Amino acid sequence: MPVRQIPDKDHVLRHVPWTKLRKDEDDNVLGILAAALQRRPQEKSLSVTWIEYFAGSAKDQIESAIKATRLAQDCRPKSHFAIANVGSIKSVATASGAHIRIVHESTDDNPAHASIRQLPDEDAALLQLLADEIFTQLVPNASIQKS
Repeated sequence: MPVRQIPDKDHVLRHVPWTKLRKDEDDNVLGILAAALQRRPQEKSLSVTWIEYFAGSAKDQIESAIKATRLAQDCRPKSHFAIANVGSIKSVATASGAHIRIVHESTDDNPAHASIRQLPDEDAALLQLLADEIFTQLVPNASIQKS
C-alpha cells in the first residue's frame, strides 16, 4: 500500500504507558510527559494510529483506533491514549523549525498505523510543547471494552 499524507483536519492517537503519564501526588492523570513522544533508539519515526481511517462517529473511530493499536502492541490497563490533531502537530513542529510529515503506513497488525517522520528527539522544548498543548485529549485504556 502506498504511503500517503494524513489530512491536517484528521487526528492521530499515541499509546502512552503509565510510566510516561504526568500525574499528581494522588496518581490522577494530568497529561503526558514529553518522554511519551520520544522514539526508541531503533525507531525511525514515531508510531501513532490514524483515527479517521475508521468509519462511524468520532467515538466509534476512537474506539476502533484504540482496538487496532492494542492488536499491534502491549497496552496495559493503566495506560492511556493521547489524541492530537494532525494540523496542530505540524504547525507547532514547523514553528520550532522541524519539517515533519505524518503519513499512513498500514501494518499487518494495524491497518490504521501512521508515522510521524522527522520529529527531532533532541528538541526537548518541542516535545514538551507537543505533550503539554497538542496531545491533550486522553482516553484511559481501561475505559474501552476489549474486542
